[in-house]
Amino acid sequence: MRSIFIILLVCISSLAIAKKDTIHVSEYLKIVPINDHVYMHVSYIPYKDNPFPCNGLVYINNGEAAVLDTPVGDEASTDLIMWIINEKKAQILFLIVNHFHEDCMSGITTFVGTGCQTVSQKQTCKLAGLEGYHCTKRYFKDSLSVTIGGQEITNYYFGPAHTDDNIVTYIPSERILFGGCMIKELGAGKGNLLDANKTEWPKTVAKVKSKFPKAKLILPGHGKPGKKKLFDYTIELFSE
Repeated sequence: MRSIFIILLVCISSLAIAKKDTIHVSEYLKIVPINDHVYMHVSYIPYKDNPFPCNGLVYINNGEAAVLDTPVGDEASTDLIMWIINEKKAQILFLIVNHFHEDCMSGITTFVGTGCQTVSQKQTCKLAGLEGYHCTKRYFKDSLSVTIGGQEITNYYFGPAHTDDNIVTYIPSERILFGGCMIKELGAGKGNLLDANKTEWPKTVAKVKSKFPKAKLILPGHGKPGKKKLFDYTIELFSE
């Protein structure tokens, strides 16, 4: 009985630490530390009476930073930029856009003002233009690696899923993969399918899973990060 009590106490303490570690930057933005170099930024799309949380990522190393996806809108994007510059004392070198939707690039003009390079998959430029967003200044077809503080991070395009242009970004030194909206959190529904390719979606995720056998943490576009079970869950969800 005593051992069970101790286990419960440890679990409760862990949850309290996790909650305490969340940084509430503003009403538009919160930041969840993953480790000393990686942070998940969370902003919100207005949805009926319940704002819908959207994930992005910040990687900081040796005073340099890469941001994966803008927060939703210019206000949250400005909040994130100021947090990186003022609190983390880092220079933003790259903004990497996962796909052309609002929750990935609606704050792009704010980031352009920092002088950082903006990056996306080639198809994103055309699709973003249809949505009224500016194109990124740099784009790639299959893969593109960039260096942050001496460490490489690589962006890959494996095929259509949530959108035709969706990519993933892998940070080898951290063994962390940002999957964006292509990857679903455990228990999630299928979500927004307006621009989806439901036939190719499970095939694309299978390619991602095969490419990164050493990944230890997967960040979805919405919801909680997890292990490789997120790959299997997403594949099964869209194989029905």
